Amino acid sequence: MALALAVALVGGPAVPALGQMVRGHLRDVRTNETIADGLVSLVRCGGERVASVLTGADGAYRLAAPAAGCFLLEARRIGYQTWIDGPVELHAGDDRETEVRLRPLPVPLPPLEVAGAPPPPDAFLAGVGFYERQRSDFGHFITREQIQARAPQRVTDLLAGIPGVRVVPGTSGLGRAGIELDGSLLSHGGRCHPRVFVDGIMVIRGDARARGLDVSGLPAATEAALPGAERPEMELDDLVQPEDIQAVEVYRRASEVPVRFGGTSTSTQCGVVVIWTRRGRDEKP
Repeated sequence: MALALAVALVGGPAVPALGQMVRGHLRDVRTNETIADGLVSLVRCGGERVASVLTGADGAYRLAAPAAGCFLLEARRIGYQTWIDGPVELHAGDDRETEVRLRPLPVPLPPLEVAGAPPPPDAFLAGVGFYERQRSDFGHFITREQIQARAPQRVTDLLAGIPGVRVVPGTSGLGRAGIELDGSLLSHGGRCHPRVFVDGIMVIRGDARARGLDVSGLPAATEAALPGAERPEMELDDLVQPEDIQAVEVYRRASEVPVRFGGTSTSTQCGVVVIWTRRGRDEKP
């Protein structure tokens, strides 16, 4: 009752006919099921909460901004991690639609005694910080063992099973496939192609450069050595074969991206895919 009253107080006046709208559904990132009674809020970039609403039984929400400007989208639900995305610039009359996906909080379990020791971590992946980022619970991580179990034919086949990843026709027009990440929807008013790193080097810029976005979130040396920038026909499946991959990291929105790969900046609004190859592991000194 208290939560419902709070929402009523901050929800604001009725939606104006030509107002700025943000709408969509709240979902569980692991099961893709809709989440009811989640609190979704529209917050000005300066910190002022201008609209909030509880999601319905179908997980739907609809928010109206009182004026155009810079906003963040925030979602909360008991039992889930708080989600914040943006900034996004809403223009007069904008009507944005996006899927918001929350990650469940870990449930503490009593300790179990397991016979035998777990396999040791891969020294190369440990050295590049893979396991440390995996423990942070931001992003989606695929290990060599999972790749072998799935036996995908292409990299896009491997990524297709991740919630929020959509396989689409490639930009080259040559029949090869690419991917789009659902987390990029709000920031651009449409989905876009992510940046791709292989063994720590950016090889595909994604849509950030094409949209005129800031690419200053990365070191100049990394920004200068971008073979993908000179080959716009390059697609994800052109880079590497699944049997040559040691691990993969997928960050669907800028708020998930580690500083090493650009952090929360406009240059990562389309998301980031990080591929670690077995070749990179073998070449590590």
